[in-house]
Amino acid sequence: MLPREDKREHGMIRDIRDTPNALNAVIENIDEISEIADSAPRFRKIFFIGCGSSYYAAVFGSWPLTGNDRVLAYALPSSELIFHFVNAVDSDSLIVGVSRSGRTAETVTALKLCRGRGAYTVGLTIEGGSEVASLVDDLMVLNIGGERSIIMTKSFTAFSLATAIFSSVVNEKTSGRKQVLIDEAEAMPSLAKNILGEEDKIAATAKRLIDKNIERFVFLGSGPTYPIALEGALKVKETSYAATEGLHLLEFRHGPMATVDERLTLMISCFLGENSVYLKNFVSEFAGKGSDIILISDSEDFDGSTLKLPSEYSGECKALLSIIPMQILAYYYAVGNGRDPDKPRNLPRYVQRF
Repeated sequence: MLPREDKREHGMIRDIRDTPNALNAVIENIDEISEIADSAPRFRKIFFIGCGSSYYAAVFGSWPLTGNDRVLAYALPSSELIFHFVNAVDSDSLIVGVSRSGRTAETVTALKLCRGRGAYTVGLTIEGGSEVASLVDDLMVLNIGGERSIIMTKSFTAFSLATAIFSSVVNEKTSGRKQVLIDEAEAMPSLAKNILGEEDKIAATAKRLIDKNIERFVFLGSGPTYPIALEGALKVKETSYAATEGLHLLEFRHGPMATVDERLTLMISCFLGENSVYLKNFVSEFAGKGSDIILISDSEDFDGSTLKLPSEYSGECKALLSIIPMQILAYYYAVGNGRDPDKPRNLPRYVQRF
């Protein structure tokens, strides 16, 4: 049973608990997403852009097009497209701009530039009357309700699923290969509820980290869990100001492992399937080095994992769901350290100029 809402609670945790409803809103929009995606195969290049959490959602959303030989997919921060990649944009390009507010300065500017170069533009937001709405050829508005916190939580998860479904439809049409994530989406709200049922356990983990004076975090992922690791690291950094980074799983061994000590937590979200032996080897290597390891896995090889996800779902599905415990951990770690996760210092709800 989920903890009862308390008026004294911060908006961030209430937003996280609303994730199943946000995912349902995406499912209700699948026909619209598919209709917009139907036009995508006529374009050779698709650019997914955004800033901050929206950029990481764009990276996750581009994942189903990895390896597609008919469509080139790029995921870029909006500013990087403006400064370095705009010359690659032409009438053979489709741009998917992700922005919670629909007003993020870099994303608005990038969409204007791309449209001026003849590209077809698509906006993804939760604000239908925003500036992005007037700049795009197609607009997807996810009716997930507003977020109480400045921090993106349920909107990140919804944007990630929506863009991944978009890419899955494009991939299915261009490659002829069945994309299971489209069908799995129906189960995701229920799976999210199951994970939210572990809130007390995750809160206790956060308290343990605080009691141990943990002050550094590294979030690790591979494939579709890599952008999730980046987003998980961002949640801790935004809410607690702790030294945090996100890395590819095995890249941690190539340099960053020098930082390992008893004040470091490794948060690992990884679903490698037949390659899971590498995850097992990695965990074994670091288990005796004093670090605190928190594992999200579908493998039976690990005891005491913070969370085990059902193995029958795709890596993309499990990767996206694994952001929920990361968000919960970030929330309780921040509150336990006396931070206000709804109003992080120096952060506006969206960046108005650059």
